[in-house]
Amino acid sequence: MRCFIAIELPTGVRDRLVALQTSLRELDSQIRWTRPEHVHVTLKFLGDVPDTQVTDICRTAIETAARLPPIGVEVAGAGCFPPGGPVRIVWVGVIGPSPELTACHAACEEAFARLGYLPETRPFRPHLTIGRSRDPKGARQVRETVAANGDFRCGRFTATELAVIQSVLGRSGPTYTRLARAPLAGR
Repeated sequence: MRCFIAIELPTGVRDRLVALQTSLRELDSQIRWTRPEHVHVTLKFLGDVPDTQVTDICRTAIETAARLPPIGVEVAGAGCFPPGGPVRIVWVGVIGPSPELTACHAACEEAFARLGYLPETRPFRPHLTIGRSRDPKGARQVRETVAANGDFRCGRFTATELAVIQSVLGRSGPTYTRLARAPLAGR
Protein backbone atom coordinates (compact mmCIF):
# COMPACT_ATOMS: atom_id res chain seq x y z
CA MET A 1 0.00 0.00 0.00
CA ARG A 2 1.12 3.59 -0.66
CA CYS A 3 1.31 5.89 2.37
CA PHE A 4 2.28 9.43 3.26
CA ILE A 5 2.31 11.75 6.27
CA ALA A 6 0.38 14.99 5.85
CA ILE A 7 -1.37 17.97 7.35
CA GLU A 8 -5.03 17.97 6.41
CA LEU A 9 -6.89 21.24 5.82
CA PRO A 10 -9.76 22.77 7.77
CA THR A 11 -13.08 23.24 6.00
CA GLY A 12 -12.75 27.02 5.55
CA VAL A 13 -9.44 26.71 3.71
CA ARG A 14 -10.82 23.89 1.55
CA ASP A 15 -13.85 26.01 0.64
CA ARG A 16 -11.62 28.83 -0.63
CA LEU A 17 -9.58 26.34 -2.67
CA VAL A 18 -12.79 25.07 -4.27
CA ALA A 19 -13.56 28.62 -5.42
CA LEU A 20 -10.16 28.82 -7.17
CA GLN A 21 -10.54 25.35 -8.69
CA THR A 22 -14.00 26.28 -9.98
CA SER A 23 -12.68 29.37 -11.75
CA LEU A 24 -9.84 27.34 -13.32
CA ARG A 25 -12.02 24.34 -14.21
CA GLU A 26 -13.87 26.43 -16.78
CA LEU A 27 -10.63 27.04 -18.69
CA ASP A 28 -9.22 23.60 -19.35
CA SER A 29 -10.72 20.14 -19.28
CA GLN A 30 -7.24 18.58 -19.48
CA ILE A 31 -6.64 19.19 -15.78
CA ARG A 32 -7.80 16.51 -13.34
CA TRP A 33 -8.76 18.53 -10.27
CA THR A 34 -7.95 17.19 -6.83
CA ARG A 35 -11.03 16.47 -4.76
CA PRO A 36 -11.18 19.15 -2.02
CA GLU A 37 -11.15 16.58 0.78
CA HIS A 38 -7.89 15.17 -0.64
CA VAL A 39 -5.94 18.45 -0.67
CA HIS A 40 -3.22 18.39 2.00
CA VAL A 41 0.36 19.43 2.80
CA THR A 42 2.64 16.41 2.33
CA LEU A 43 5.35 16.16 4.97
CA LYS A 44 6.76 12.75 4.05
CA PHE A 45 5.86 10.50 1.12
CA LEU A 46 6.67 6.92 2.08
CA GLY A 47 5.62 5.26 -1.17
CA ASP A 48 4.76 1.57 -1.23
CA VAL A 49 4.97 0.11 2.26
CA PRO A 50 4.51 -3.48 3.41
CA ASP A 51 1.24 -4.09 5.28
CA THR A 52 3.34 -5.45 8.13
CA GLN A 53 4.93 -2.03 8.65
CA VAL A 54 1.74 0.05 8.90
CA THR A 55 1.54 -0.27 12.69
CA ASP A 56 5.15 0.94 13.05
CA ILE A 57 4.48 3.83 10.65
CA CYS A 58 1.42 4.96 12.61
CA ARG A 59 3.24 4.63 15.94
CA THR A 60 6.23 6.59 14.60
CA ALA A 61 3.97 9.39 13.36
CA ILE A 62 2.14 9.58 16.71
CA GLU A 63 5.39 9.59 18.72
CA THR A 64 6.96 12.22 16.45
CA ALA A 65 3.91 14.51 16.53
CA ALA A 66 3.66 14.22 20.34
CA ARG A 67 7.01 16.05 20.61
CA LEU A 68 6.05 18.86 18.22
CA PRO A 69 3.90 21.95 18.85
CA PRO A 70 0.87 22.92 16.76
CA ILE A 71 1.90 24.56 13.49
CA GLY A 72 0.78 27.86 12.00
CA VAL A 73 0.16 27.42 8.26
CA GLU A 74 -0.61 30.25 5.84
CA VAL A 75 -1.97 29.21 2.45
CA ALA A 76 -1.50 31.75 -0.35
CA GLY A 77 -0.25 32.15 -3.90
CA ALA A 78 -0.69 29.80 -6.83
CA GLY A 79 1.52 28.37 -9.53
CA CYS A 80 2.38 25.42 -11.73
CA PHE A 81 5.08 22.76 -11.78
CA PRO A 82 7.35 22.76 -13.58
CA PRO A 83 7.86 26.54 -13.60
CA GLY A 84 8.36 26.56 -17.39
CA GLY A 85 7.14 24.29 -20.13
CA PRO A 86 4.08 22.04 -20.07
CA VAL A 87 1.94 22.18 -16.92
CA ARG A 88 1.98 18.97 -14.89
CA ILE A 89 0.79 20.20 -11.46
CA VAL A 90 -1.35 23.17 -10.41
CA TRP A 91 -0.59 24.18 -6.82
CA VAL A 92 -1.40 26.66 -4.08
CA GLY A 93 1.49 27.71 -1.87
CA VAL A 94 2.29 27.57 1.80
CA ILE A 95 3.84 30.89 2.81
CA GLY A 96 7.11 30.78 4.68
CA PRO A 97 7.15 27.98 5.55
CA SER A 98 7.06 28.66 9.29
CA PRO A 99 9.95 27.43 11.44
CA GLU A 100 7.49 24.99 13.09
CA LEU A 101 6.48 23.51 9.73
CA THR A 102 10.11 23.16 8.65
CA ALA A 103 10.96 21.52 11.99
CA CYS A 104 8.01 19.14 11.63
CA HIS A 105 9.16 18.10 8.16
CA ALA A 106 12.71 17.54 9.44
CA ALA A 107 11.43 15.51 12.41
CA CYS A 108 9.37 13.31 10.06
CA GLU A 109 12.35 12.78 7.76
CA GLU A 110 14.53 11.77 10.71
CA ALA A 111 11.93 9.50 12.32
CA PHE A 112 11.07 7.65 9.13
CA ALA A 113 14.74 7.31 8.16
CA ARG A 114 15.06 5.20 11.33
CA LEU A 115 12.39 2.91 9.85
CA GLY A 116 14.42 2.61 6.65
CA TYR A 117 12.70 5.22 4.44
CA LEU A 118 15.13 7.28 2.40
CA PRO A 119 15.21 11.01 3.16
CA GLU A 120 13.95 13.38 0.48
CA THR A 121 16.86 14.89 -1.44
CA ARG A 122 14.95 17.88 -2.81
CA PRO A 123 14.43 21.00 -0.68
CA PHE A 124 11.16 21.11 1.29
CA ARG A 125 8.70 23.28 -0.67
CA PRO A 126 5.33 22.81 1.00
CA HIS A 127 2.36 23.26 -1.31
CA LEU A 128 -1.16 21.99 -1.95
CA THR A 129 -1.64 20.12 -5.23
CA ILE A 130 -5.04 21.21 -6.54
CA GLY A 131 -4.78 19.70 -10.04
CA ARG A 132 -2.74 17.46 -12.34
CA SER A 133 -2.56 17.76 -16.09
CA ARG A 134 -3.83 14.88 -18.22
CA ASP A 135 -2.28 16.48 -21.31
CA PRO A 136 0.54 18.87 -20.36
CA LYS A 137 0.58 20.38 -23.87
CA GLY A 138 -2.98 21.65 -23.60
CA ALA A 139 -2.74 23.53 -20.31
CA ARG A 140 -1.27 26.89 -21.46
CA GLN A 141 -4.37 28.92 -20.58
CA VAL A 142 -4.39 27.41 -17.09
CA ARG A 143 -0.77 28.53 -16.54
CA GLU A 144 -1.66 32.09 -17.58
CA THR A 145 -4.71 32.20 -15.32
CA VAL A 146 -2.84 30.68 -12.39
CA ALA A 147 -0.11 33.31 -12.85
CA ALA A 148 -2.82 35.98 -12.73
CA ASN A 149 -3.96 34.46 -9.41
CA GLY A 150 -0.47 34.51 -7.91
CA ASP A 151 -1.69 36.78 -5.12
CA PHE A 152 -4.50 34.34 -4.19
CA ARG A 153 -5.06 34.26 -0.41
CA CYS A 154 -6.63 31.23 1.19
CA GLY A 155 -6.09 31.97 4.86
CA ARG A 156 -4.16 30.90 7.90
CA PHE A 157 -4.87 28.01 10.22
CA THR A 158 -3.23 26.13 13.05
CA ALA A 159 -2.52 22.48 12.37
CA THR A 160 -3.10 20.47 15.54
CA GLU A 161 -2.39 17.01 14.14
CA LEU A 162 -0.64 15.04 11.44
CA ALA A 163 -2.31 12.25 9.50
CA VAL A 164 -1.02 8.95 8.18
CA ILE A 165 -2.83 8.47 4.88
CA GLN A 166 -3.14 5.48 2.59
CA SER A 167 -3.42 6.25 -1.12
CA VAL A 168 -4.99 3.77 -3.54
CA LEU A 169 -4.56 4.75 -7.18
CA GLY A 170 -7.55 4.27 -9.45
CA ARG A 171 -8.74 5.22 -12.93
CA SER A 172 -10.59 8.29 -11.64
CA GLY A 173 -7.75 9.38 -9.35
CA PRO A 174 -6.54 8.30 -5.91
CA THR A 175 -8.70 7.33 -2.97
CA TYR A 176 -7.36 8.35 0.43
CA THR A 177 -8.00 6.66 3.76
CA ARG A 178 -6.72 8.15 7.01
CA LEU A 179 -4.99 5.35 8.93
CA ALA A 180 -4.05 7.39 12.00
CA ARG A 181 -4.27 10.84 13.56
CA ALA A 182 -1.14 12.07 15.31
CA PRO A 183 -1.83 15.04 17.64
CA LEU A 184 0.80 17.78 17.73
CA ALA A 185 1.10 17.85 21.51
CA GLY A 186 4.55 19.35 22.21
CA ARG A 187 5.28 22.80 23.57
